[in-house]
Amino acid sequence: MKECIVHFKLIRGASSKMLRALIMLPNEKQPEISDFIRAFAQLGYHVVLENERELIFAPATTGETYKLDITSIEVKGETEEAPEHDGELRAILEHLVRRGW
Repeated sequence: MKECIVHFKLIRGASSKMLRALIMLPNEKQPEISDFIRAFAQLGYHVVLENERELIFAPATTGETYKLDITSIEVKGETEEAPEHDGELRAILEHLVRRGW
């Protein structure tokens, strides 16, 4: 399995907030639109794809006024050089081992 971190902007009217979602993928699979929709639903945003080229999603229900705009996608473990786990976790574990945890 590999981690896919989706960085996206939640836009409500004139305000916006940067958020992230995590998708776990089999090693041979790339993220698909359905994976993004499922990850957003887990966060409470039930959306449909509005703009495939820009990766912008709109609410699936009428009456909602937000948009989700994917700004970047980070896939960990995609290349041999990229570690499957981030450096922060490794640093924390090394610190605990040195302290005799």
